[in-house]
Amino acid sequence: MRDRTLRSRLLAPLCIALALLQSTLAHAQPQPPVRLSGLQDATLTRQQEFFPSTAFETVHAGGCGVMEGIATASDGSVYFTEITRSVGCSDARGVQGGRIWVIPPGGRPRVFREPSNMAAGLAIDAQDRLVAAEGADFGGRRVSVTDLRSGDYRVVAYFHDNRQLNAPNDVAIDRAGRIYFSDLRLFGPETIEQRIHAVYRLDPPAAGSGAKGLWPIVRILGDNAKVNGVELSPDGRTLYAGLCDPGTNALGEQGPAPLDRTGSGGLLAYALDAAGNPGAPRVLLDLEKAGCVDGMATDTEGNVYLALPSSPGGPGLYVLTPAGQLVARLVLPNRESPVNVGFGRGAEANMLYVATVGVGKVYRLRVGKNGSVPGP
Repeated sequence: MRDRTLRSRLLAPLCIALALLQSTLAHAQPQPPVRLSGLQDATLTRQQEFFPSTAFETVHAGGCGVMEGIATASDGSVYFTEITRSVGCSDARGVQGGRIWVIPPGGRPRVFREPSNMAAGLAIDAQDRLVAAEGADFGGRRVSVTDLRSGDYRVVAYFHDNRQLNAPNDVAIDRAGRIYFSDLRLFGPETIEQRIHAVYRLDPPAAGSGAKGLWPIVRILGDNAKVNGVELSPDGRTLYAGLCDPGTNALGEQGPAPLDRTGSGGLLAYALDAAGNPGAPRVLLDLEKAGCVDGMATDTEGNVYLALPSSPGGPGLYVLTPAGQLVARLVLPNRESPVNVGFGRGAEANMLYVATVGVGKVYRLRVGKNGSVPGP
């Protein structure tokens, strides 16, 4: 009897732990993809948890083109880009070259760099290096890295298979310093050299290797889908890819017909191995060819904040859990179209910045979660 009682006492904590583990695993099981009707009809019981206030503050207005690429440095400075498209931002003097703006802590927006070589997406790593995806439409069509402390600027990607990149659009950086970027063409008259739209990974040269020049580049996604925004989970083990494909190459580009696709939009998640290689895609959001996922950001809990500039459910911010559950959504002032989002840092870690298309504005809003920050 004593042995049986002792055995029961020893096994009880183990049984409780196993039950808790099973409950956790069941709760974390991936949800079926959110589809178009889910965006319109979902009852969002966690809305206040994510967006306790809807008091948007305008921090920048009056841009000519598309505001994009929100990223925050360690000192709290917020950087964003202005893509001065040749259609609409040109005059008798010629075509503008884009701008990168910065908002110092407690300060007002000022131009950080002009021209920006039509930079779109930005990311800042733990060493305060600004990574920029420089796009087409008379831009650089490359990826650059700028040391914000010294001002040192370097080009790290320009070609793949001896062909120039089409138009790098968005970037994300993992804890090993690897850069993931999307390459697609949405506008610009330049000849398209890469025959498919793709996502690439740049592997930084090992310290002491003596390597010089451009970084090693690997095409990791290449099914010709137009991946617009890219983002990493806080632990760097999941790559999120936002699909935004209007179905054409737009504005007179000279690419061959195979680049044209039926319009599609949604969010895919790829598990990454230790080397940064993706597994099979998991569909988190399917807009059923009726919308677009642009930029995105993650909070410390791994929730993904999506900028949807177009959707039958209306443009706005949509929040998905890592399992793919839609938990919150928010409409911008005047139902404007967001194209990029990003968090502040430090005391402003729960400040969400939102860039828009069409009206050239950047807003900010205090939210209920803290944004994830680059790892060491």
